[in-house]
Amino acid sequence: MKILETSEKDILKVIPENLDDLWHLYNIIEKDNIVWAMTERRVEDRGDKLRADRGTKKKVYLGLKVEKVLFHEDTNRLRVSGRIVEGPEDVPLGAYHTIDIEPLTEVSIRKEWKRWDLDRLKSAEESAKKPKIVVVIMDDSECNIYLIREYGIKELAHIKSNISKKLDSKRLEQERHNYYREIVEVLKPYEGKILVAGPGFGKSNFQKYLAEKHKDIYKRAVFESINHTGRLGLNEVLKSGMVDRIYGQARLSEETQLVEKLLGEISKGDLAVYGLEEVKKAINYSAVDTLLITDEFLRKNREIVEKLINSVESIGGKSVIISTEHDAGKQLKALGGIGAILRFPIE
Repeated sequence: MKILETSEKDILKVIPENLDDLWHLYNIIEKDNIVWAMTERRVEDRGDKLRADRGTKKKVYLGLKVEKVLFHEDTNRLRVSGRIVEGPEDVPLGAYHTIDIEPLTEVSIRKEWKRWDLDRLKSAEESAKKPKIVVVIMDDSECNIYLIREYGIKELAHIKSNISKKLDSKRLEQERHNYYREIVEVLKPYEGKILVAGPGFGKSNFQKYLAEKHKDIYKRAVFESINHTGRLGLNEVLKSGMVDRIYGQARLSEETQLVEKLLGEISKGDLAVYGLEEVKKAINYSAVDTLLITDEFLRKNREIVEKLINSVESIGGKSVIISTEHDAGKQLKALGGIGAILRFPIE
């Protein structure tokens, strides 16, 4: 995310650079904000009254009063819909329009900026300087390759091997190399470190293959042992803090560990609460150390959340917004979208 300077305090101009940045804007832009960007609009040709067509599309710079915001991961865009409040003379004010915001689209936003909005933008700006996080979870039978994003996880590939104990040694080695080559082809486009994790000898055998055949990837790879494969293995990696140790602090890993801590304290019954009323009660006792709120809960209850965050910070606590695009966020959503880790038990 690039944050550009503007002359007005309530307007920020930004350039989203990737899908993560679009996700951040989805959580920042809300109803009744004003958003400006270049867009395409069909404009009627008033000079040719004999024509009855729908007009021609042209590039125009429009400002919309936002009514709806939709995040489209599959098409790599953010759709902002609302009424036109500013534009050229041949575009009627008050007409409905949708702006498609894609990476590298310059966007200006007018809103009452909250501190967590600005923190989110700064975090997105900092994350652009970090390499993408690629995690390989594998054994001799199958391999799952994941891209860890700011807001969630994308599975890049699921590869099954034809390795079998029934094969003779020559065929076994051939199938193993075929399996490893498929994995390498997925990894080639990505720079930076690669975390390879798994149970048993599959990971170790792949490590030897990389050392012999693909030294460039081998030098960037970190190998760790875990107990599971697939999504369970990925969750194990995120909960363990491996990603943090290798790449520095990663937002998704931090969120997963915090929700895991919340769930652990809930199971013990002393130092955690969940649900809006229980959280309010804990804040009144000045007992909240860390407030956890899903992005969905925030979008639906901005005024309530603002008061809660201010109250928590006034007693020296901190607040973290959790994405519902990954498993930990879904777990918090199932608890009502809000929970708190406490300093001390309350009644």
